[in-house]
Amino acid sequence: MQQKGCRIALLEPTLTACQNGKRRGLRTVVCGTLEKDTVKDGSIEQLLLLDVLEHIEDDAQFLRTVYEKLAPDGKLLLTVPAFQALWSSEDTAAGHYRRYRLEGLRRLAQASGFSVEYANYFMEFLFLPILFVRVGLERLGLLKPAGERTSAERKEVAEKQFKERGGVTRFALDVLERIELGRLLRGRRVRFGSSIICVLRKG
Repeated sequence: MQQKGCRIALLEPTLTACQNGKRRGLRTVVCGTLEKDTVKDGSIEQLLLLDVLEHIEDDAQFLRTVYEKLAPDGKLLLTVPAFQALWSSEDTAAGHYRRYRLEGLRRLAQASGFSVEYANYFMEFLFLPILFVRVGLERLGLLKPAGERTSAERKEVAEKQFKERGGVTRFALDVLERIELGRLLRGRRVRFGSSIICVLRKG
């Protein structure tokens, strides 16, 4: 976004996160939170909350705060993890309070004053792998819960989850991602997925 000329800023509550943003080339980085006086009311035209809301204990109050910070007709794009059935110790370890259903998130947004311009599930192709591998194996005792892993085991799991995929796996993921993106761009409804994407407007 910055490279394409957008005027953007990163808002992070911790110094470490701000330093990471600077290292990645972001020119404007603000250390603070929306709840405090860091950001003026009515000053933000567009805001991205990418997998943030699930970390907030009082998500309703937080969305009301976001509403106040947005300019008139300002937009909020947010993503959150979907379906409590996919809850595992990974969510607990990540500091999540909940996973969401589409209708529940829609009602939450509307109760905070937003109009919902777009809402859909995505990452449909990850739903069953997460359900059977992360959740299923953990409940069967075949996968150690995140909180019980040693530092070496946590490192090993992280490397497996975030390493660059190649070969057949990468090809299959690319195909599935392109198919899903095509459906989303055509306005097709995705009935389930591991995440939700919403575009909200300040009314």
